[in-house]
Amino acid sequence: MDRLKHILVLVLLLSCKQIIFAQNNNSSIELNEVDTNLNETVYISTNSNSFLTGETLLYNISCLNKTTNLPTKYSKVAYFKLIDSNKKTITTQKIFLKNGTGNGDFFIPTTLETGTYKIIGYTNWILNKNIENYFITDIYIVNPYKEISAQTTNQSQVLISEPATNSNISFNFNNKILANRQKVELSVKTSNDDFLKGNYTISVRKSDGFSVQKALFNDYKLINQNKNPNNIISSDFILPELRGEIIKGRIKSNLGEINNQKVALSIVGKNYDLKIAKTDEQGRFTFNLEKANTNPNIVIQLLGDNKENYSIEIDEPKETDFSSLVFPALQLNSESNKNITERLISSQIENAYYNTKKDSIINNDKFVPFFGTSTIEYKFDDFTRFPTMEETVTEIITSVVFRKEKDNYSLLVYDHNQTFNSTIPPLVVVDGLILENLNDFFTYNPKNLYSVNVVKGLYYYEAKSFNGLLFFTTKKGDYETKLSGSYIIKPQLLRPVDTKRYFQPDYTQDKNTRIPDYRHQLLWLPNADLSAINSNIQFYTSDVSGKFEVVLEGFSATGKPVYIKEIIDVKSIDSN
Repeated sequence: MDRLKHILVLVLLLSCKQIIFAQNNNSSIELNEVDTNLNETVYISTNSNSFLTGETLLYNISCLNKTTNLPTKYSKVAYFKLIDSNKKTITTQKIFLKNGTGNGDFFIPTTLETGTYKIIGYTNWILNKNIENYFITDIYIVNPYKEISAQTTNQSQVLISEPATNSNISFNFNNKILANRQKVELSVKTSNDDFLKGNYTISVRKSDGFSVQKALFNDYKLINQNKNPNNIISSDFILPELRGEIIKGRIKSNLGEINNQKVALSIVGKNYDLKIAKTDEQGRFTFNLEKANTNPNIVIQLLGDNKENYSIEIDEPKETDFSSLVFPALQLNSESNKNITERLISSQIENAYYNTKKDSIINNDKFVPFFGTSTIEYKFDDFTRFPTMEETVTEIITSVVFRKEKDNYSLLVYDHNQTFNSTIPPLVVVDGLILENLNDFFTYNPKNLYSVNVVKGLYYYEAKSFNGLLFFTTKKGDYETKLSGSYIIKPQLLRPVDTKRYFQPDYTQDKNTRIPDYRHQLLWLPNADLSAINSNIQFYTSDVSGKFEVVLEGFSATGKPVYIKEIIDVKSIDSN
């Protein structure tokens, strides 16, 4: 019963007519009840806690139940932020979560100064609370191209990596002393299946040589348990992203009605998305994007008549007060210069061969057009090409005609019943962009069109109805509208990061043997699947010799924190 009540309250939060809960005590109690049920926290694993400019920070972000450490089934989007000691944001990244986890990376530019930085992790819902509820950890960045100002210590021996064990789970190596470019095989063994079915990252990286103060992973649960419960502090609360990415805004007008107006969001391109929302009494609208779409080409426009009397504004992201954060001084040890020089040379060589060692982007979901498959499709290259759009529509697209009145074009899709004559226009879309004014489209070169899909009859899409559908796609997915005005905007919105499969060489193939390999990061598996009984993880060492840390970090299927670390030794032939 409590769970049903919880879900009903969450549905209220996402209703079209947003209630300003914080304006009365009863609503504030409801919000804090929702917060208690969500019980949400964020944890971020990184491949290291110290970096040089020119290296890449890799991370995995998990949204967890604060009490059980199990992946949450509520928030579908999380955020990664990197800030410097001046409390300035260096980057903010949006990550779609699958089963409560997601991952990303950040190439550290040479414009950053040497010093201590903080990684911040949160969800939209956590933004309603104070900063103590965010995930916050320190990382250290050294810019070897600029003068380094840092504290120096002679405690170099403290930095030697030590194995970390867990009685429930362990690594099993075929060999822990290896040569350059040798295949490494390891498996994970446990007597408890709960530890194989957990949420883990695996990282194999050369020992930093100058990193310090890395917090033990097992301290994570203790830190969260010691936090005092916090009530919602925002007077203008932010909706949790329960279905996907939320984009909000409002329309304004001194002349027209702002309630019950239709607003469209188009992500224009081959991998498009299209949403139509209806405004409330305050002119506010909300879009929910259920799937991650990294395309930055976004157009938001008002639909209907007299659009010129309106303007559109998009809500800005909430700014967090970082003034209370304290940044410890960066400490370097007596061996730092040698290690920094080695890493600098390695990263320069690796970056020089970036194009031959690219990571591959993973397409998680098969793209399905919003209009489904029950359409008539015309591929224009299957027909004689015509030089004008008028001829193309007339000669190729059956049951569709164009009209021109006073230099204004329109399209008509005949109904299944030829005697039916509707005054409602069809939905005309090009590469995901809704076109109400077709004059631009009829000046477009039809040779750039790839196909059109036609749907006859009354067509409903989200908050609006149409007499049929015409969906055009271009060959390059790059249609641009010439329309401009306050009623149609192209906002620069934060887009989700791509999900990647990180590059791994295969020295059984001759094509890799002649390419220099100076990787310090030998393996990064942000979502390691250990559930297979005989799971075998393989990777190759590089041309870099020394001690490498093999780390498994995460939570078991029952929420137990897991952190194990082993050391492998890579030796060059000359050193043997």
